[in-house]
Amino acid sequence: MIRFRRLTQSLLDAWLVEQRLTGTHARYRLRGWRENRTALNSIREELISYIDEAFDDARRRIRRGFEDSLSPFADPPNDPAENYPSLLHRVTLQGYFGETLAGLAVEHWGVDGHTDWVVPAFLFRLHDQEFQHLEAINERLAAGEIYDPDRDAELRPGRTGDDALAFRINDRDKITDVLTIEAKCLDRHRSDKIHEAHQKLAAGGLRPPGVRELINIFAEYDTPQAQRWQKALLDLWQSGYRTVTRYDCVGYTCGQRPVQAGRVAWMPASAPHPAYNATRKLECMEFQLEDLPTVINTLYRGA
Repeated sequence: MIRFRRLTQSLLDAWLVEQRLTGTHARYRLRGWRENRTALNSIREELISYIDEAFDDARRRIRRGFEDSLSPFADPPNDPAENYPSLLHRVTLQGYFGETLAGLAVEHWGVDGHTDWVVPAFLFRLHDQEFQHLEAINERLAAGEIYDPDRDAELRPGRTGDDALAFRINDRDKITDVLTIEAKCLDRHRSDKIHEAHQKLAAGGLRPPGVRELINIFAEYDTPQAQRWQKALLDLWQSGYRTVTRYDCVGYTCGQRPVQAGRVAWMPASAPHPAYNATRKLECMEFQLEDLPTVINTLYRGA
């Protein structure tokens, strides 16, 4: 599948309000947004649909092999993707939200003056530990057990690899620009996680591993859009990576704001983080939310 949903820009701008940040570094820019909680209700249903679409490919993978054209998954107890991802641990959902929010920002606010970026698919389908966990959860629920998704024992390791990839593709189906996204999403600020994100991006090679993973995803779909993207990504993987314009991006979502006078963001505004020693252009995006657990419960658990 190729994602296509977009949000109403005015509603998004009202919910996440851009902050004034200044910087003149040639290869670095930090942008920041703060949540206006009163505006969440107006965009809530659009956000849920955007997030739900992001998980469609993962659900398809969970259901593969169980499909029966005579008995579709209209009966939730027979759907192996039932409760995905709502009953996963909140920390896992925060990780997914951080990846989705960073991709959403790239698609709606652009990078480096370009607003035609596309995140054709998210990579949630690669989180195998949580697929195994989901099966155990559904078995326990079917047995009548009481289940608390946020117990420490329910937390599973995070997914490895690229968090998300965004691309610009021209009218000749050639990928011209690639953006590698590393996302962090935390209740409380942690400077070590910002350091970790920059360090991981700096260590990245010429071919982001997520490209190979996206090629495999689109190989499973028999649609013109999927075939178009698979071919473009194959060209990128084989030799195009040598000539495309590469960017890196840190998406940092935090449920806490800086308290120091005059400080607007946790990440540096004037120059890249010291852990980032690559020479690619670096675009950092910071999102400060008033009450992250409530946002997660609202968007992923229907609270």
